[in-house]
Amino acid sequence: MDGGFMMAREDEAKRQAAVREAAMASIRRKDMAQMAGGHAVMAGLLGFGEAAEGKGLFPKIVHGAKLFCIAFAFLTPNYLVWHVLL
Repeated sequence: MDGGFMMAREDEAKRQAAVREAAMASIRRKDMAQMAGGHAVMAGLLGFGEAAEGKGLFPKIVHGAKLFCIAFAFLTPNYLVWHVLL
């Protein structure tokens, strides 16, 4: 009776070790995927920054977008004051 109990206990310990290892592998895969996503974002931003500072059509489009954002930031509060208060 004692031998069967010890065998079941060893089998359970092996099963738990396998489950733990699978869980740890899953956590490692998740961490690696998250890091890879961060690297992709940084590579994209660095490429965008280099392309936006050159010569050609793309830098002109980026400059126009910046001017639009600045104009929007200055004009929107004025419009809201006119619309709400006047």
